Amino acid sequence: MIANKINLFSIWLILLMVCVISIILIGGYTRISDSGLSITEWKPITGVLFPLSQEAWLQEFDKYKLIDEFKLVNSLMTLNEFKFIYFWEWFHRFFARFIGIVFIIPLIYLAYRKLITKSDLPYIFCIGLLGMMQAVIGWYMVKSGLVDRVDVSQYRLSFHLITAFLILGVILRFFVKKNMSNNNIVIAKEEKDESKFFLLLLALTLFQIFYGAYVSGTHSGLLYNTWPAYDQNIIPLNIFGDESLIANFFENGDFIIFFHRTFALVLVLALLFVNYRVFTKNFLHHYRKIILILNILFLIQMLLGIFMTYLNIPWHLALLHQGNSIFIFMILVYLQSYMNFARAKLL
Repeated sequence: MIANKINLFSIWLILLMVCVISIILIGGYTRISDSGLSITEWKPITGVLFPLSQEAWLQEFDKYKLIDEFKLVNSLMTLNEFKFIYFWEWFHRFFARFIGIVFIIPLIYLAYRKLITKSDLPYIFCIGLLGMMQAVIGWYMVKSGLVDRVDVSQYRLSFHLITAFLILGVILRFFVKKNMSNNNIVIAKEEKDESKFFLLLLALTLFQIFYGAYVSGTHSGLLYNTWPAYDQNIIPLNIFGDESLIANFFENGDFIIFFHRTFALVLVLALLFVNYRVFTKNFLHHYRKIILILNILFLIQMLLGIFMTYLNIPWHLALLHQGNSIFIFMILVYLQSYMNFARAKLL
């Protein structure tokens, strides 16, 4: 019976994780293709309907023509071009609704079968709450680009992205907990104490992902197509504008891209430190394979960032860069969760 409980939860949680990964990538392409402002209304129920008639398409196109993005950027856009960007924004919202169904329907079944334990409730509540928040945040983000702007606010974009990663992290942590709760996994106290270093690397990685949204939101990545220099300068000439330091940190494109690149070196140092501990301590020997995989993913992430810079951010490399960050994040969440949920004993 316990095995059945774990199996049912595993299938549900894995499906949820696949869905969240998918919508992060769908959202990434929606952003890259400048599709995010094509639907200018938020209709949680009727918004699921896709325009099929010519009249419906013309009505949606007329709504889009009222916003500044069309007037100032896409005034020459044809109806067929509008249909392309509309589809991606509609599909992004449709898939979000689908995730809601994937969350609710199996949850009702699990509750009916009395397979939910009391310790599961905080995770289930957190996933549900974050999911509902994400829907509101998504519209809050889109709304910021409909008036007096031709793009969404980078602040709201980063909020939207990091919430998606938090949802994924909570689901994965819940998955690890469910699959370890009855397996009586015991690790040495010294090994468990190492979890703080994995947590540090996870926190730094999550911050880099969060700040990457500011690179995207301000189009800072397009400012320089050279690396490691910035148009033959070690540091961008306009790194400090007239704004305050805080304003530069979030709004000055030169500062943002410089900080994002520089912080990548901080991540490398943190990763090297974790490698040193894993490969010099025998009680951590069974983590070495997964750390090697993590090293490869970090290397790929850096190479993708460099190639993106030289090639002026092509959409396929941008999506690979985002997708690879998801797997790095998931490995770190898994490692930290495993060490956290395992029982400790003295050597």
